[in-house]
Amino acid sequence: MTKFRYSADGRVLQRDHVIIEQPLQIRLCWQASVNVEYESQIFSITMRTPGDDKALIIGLMQSEGIIEHYQQLDSVLPEIDGFEMDDFEIGEHELDSESATVIDNQWQVKLVSGILPDIKSLERFQVTYSSCGLCGTTSLKSLEMKNPPCLNQHKGWLSFEAICAMPNIMRLAQSQFIKTGGSHAAALFDELGQLVCIKEDIGRHNALDKLFGASLMQQDIRGSKCSVIVSGRISFEIVQKTVMAGVGVLIAVGAPSELAIVSAKRFDLTLIGFTKESGFNLYHGDWRLMPLPKTC
Repeated sequence: MTKFRYSADGRVLQRDHVIIEQPLQIRLCWQASVNVEYESQIFSITMRTPGDDKALIIGLMQSEGIIEHYQQLDSVLPEIDGFEMDDFEIGEHELDSESATVIDNQWQVKLVSGILPDIKSLERFQVTYSSCGLCGTTSLKSLEMKNPPCLNQHKGWLSFEAICAMPNIMRLAQSQFIKTGGSHAAALFDELGQLVCIKEDIGRHNALDKLFGASLMQQDIRGSKCSVIVSGRISFEIVQKTVMAGVGVLIAVGAPSELAIVSAKRFDLTLIGFTKESGFNLYHGDWRLMPLPKTC
């Protein structure tokens, strides 16, 4: 796209990279047993940056308590015009009809037979937006009802130096942000402070869903010594997604909300904000960090 760049020297016409934002509709399908018909319902319509859609959807399924393991998913595929859900299975699929086409920005999630979603949960979760995340779900009780996994209880494994280095490591790996300046990022680090994976999106919560979804497809990180850092602030839904993924350390370059701090204390999550090369603020869970000399 083109833009005019204004400065003290005047106006210049330039080409610019702009972050893409498009809606993503997710349809959830399930059956009580192999002998009954499938039921389906629109699970979410969320604004996101296209790319890593499968990972985003899987991460969202995990954070909302629909699934605990990747194996509980039968298929996660774009919706196909002219095909029923039973016409294709998980993995790569081929179209047998010239009239069948992929429906842009519409995906279908098919659960393994016998895996049943909480219908009441689906009814309240219809539309999310890139700026607000899971609006209306900021309740500790609702998170407790999702039966989140236990976080790791290992002490003294994360160093001060590793935490302070994470924002710069993440920033250098943010290819979309370098081009557009319009994306958020979420990155996974191992116990030594090495970057494992990074995902970007126009929405903070979408970037985190993509990260956890991609991780869930590769391995089970629940209870492991790993940390997640996000490029913006920490709200309740960011804490919820981290807790549901079973990650014990959540770091941000921005500020946490009051509810995020209360939630971190409730679920024993190490919560760190305002992270820079020179230091950070720790709000809960200091026992996971390597000890530093105390000063007054």
